[in-house]
Amino acid sequence: MAFFDELPGPERAEVPSPQPWDPPEAEFPGVVPGSTLLLGQSGQAAVAITGMLAYSAGFEIFLTGRIRRGAGAAGGGQPPPPRLRPPGRQLRFGMQLPGGTKIVGERGHGPDHEARPAGPVLRAFMLGGGPHAEFARWWAWPLPPAGPLEFVCEWAPFGITESRATIDGQLILDAASASTRLWPEDQG
Repeated sequence: MAFFDELPGPERAEVPSPQPWDPPEAEFPGVVPGSTLLLGQSGQAAVAITGMLAYSAGFEIFLTGRIRRGAGAAGGGQPPPPRLRPPGRQLRFGMQLPGGTKIVGERGHGPDHEARPAGPVLRAFMLGGGPHAEFARWWAWPLPPAGPLEFVCEWAPFGITESRATIDGQLILDAASASTRLWPEDQG
């Protein structure tokens, strides 16, 4: 008898069914060309988009925060540094589409994941980091139209006021056309 044979199997968590507004599970993305897109910087921290991947229906944004050593560090009576993933959303992130539509970033799926969103989606779905670096992957749905696409951030605890950076949405559309559908019969 093997060591694990007498133990119960792992509990299966219910996984929400894939929706058209979720990141696809049966597709490899196209890479959006460009270099690091600095969103905001202060003497204490900086926030940038360090990469983007485009799929047939939406795109991923890699958001990176760097915290200067000693800026708001724990110890010396100072509070621990705020993070990209804090309660209360101390870092704010959003987009403004070429037509003027504003999309404010959210964490998680929202209250009713199965219901079609009323508008575009921007939500964090992977978060991580350490004492001086924070990483977040954001999912944006649907694809933006061509034209100036603005990314907006604010990280007030580190002195980063509302800051913007712009790219042409056509770059994302071109990368999306290069995505690879693995199993076209799978919709998720």
